[in-house]
Amino acid sequence: MLKKIALIGVGAVLFGALLFGGRMMPYAKTAINKARDAAQNSVPLGFQIDAARDQLKKIKPEINDMVFQIAKERAEMKRLEREVGHQNELLAKQQAEILSLRGHLNTGEEVYVATNGKAYSNARVEEDLRHRFSVFQTAKQTVEKSQQVLELRQKSLDSAMVKLEQAQAAQRELEVQIENLTARQRMVDVAKTASTLNFSDSQLSRTQKMIDEISGRIDAEEEMLELAPKYLGEIPVSPSSKSSGNIVKEIDEYFGNSDMNTVVKN
Repeated sequence: MLKKIALIGVGAVLFGALLFGGRMMPYAKTAINKARDAAQNSVPLGFQIDAARDQLKKIKPEINDMVFQIAKERAEMKRLEREVGHQNELLAKQQAEILSLRGHLNTGEEVYVATNGKAYSNARVEEDLRHRFSVFQTAKQTVEKSQQVLELRQKSLDSAMVKLEQAQAAQRELEVQIENLTARQRMVDVAKTASTLNFSDSQLSRTQKMIDEISGRIDAEEEMLELAPKYLGEIPVSPSSKSSGNIVKEIDEYFGNSDMNTVVKN
């Protein structure tokens, strides 16, 4: 099966080469780029952010290793500093002894009496001075090299400290950026959810519809009260109206009997 797929792929490449000639490579690169972009865009944003957060977590062990290496180097530096300090103390002691013997030779005395009570000739003193001075010079060169090594390691340690601070600052910056991306992605999700809500099926819509129906019924009742006297033959009665008694009598009293007789005769 794989062999058939490989043959088909080779055939497609050859066909494309024959069809498009030298233009096939740009087409192929464009197709690959589009396929890669499409694949990347198909990955959910939340998944990509989680992947970035996982990558950020992998930085922490590296930083922890840097901290451990720096701590180890600082401990070694302190040991070297103590060692160089001890060597300098020995050099100072050797220098004092050499100068003491050298001072004896300037006194003109023929023997040197040591602290143990033994006497040594000047020839023996000169021989001892040569040996002591040679050892002193070698020890001093060793101390100077140790001091140079200590200074170089201190520079390397300072550089490592700077890199550690930069790495920690970059880590904090990446954490802030990821949190910002998370917040933005949540806002996008909220906006998408709000844009796809169907309010016709929501409780809000149903409540509004119920209120509209009640309002419509009240409007209809009010219209019925207005139309009833005209089309149903009812006489509107005002609750505040008072009975006028005998209407004929009231009219006669208002116009007078004589006036009414005159009108009738005419």
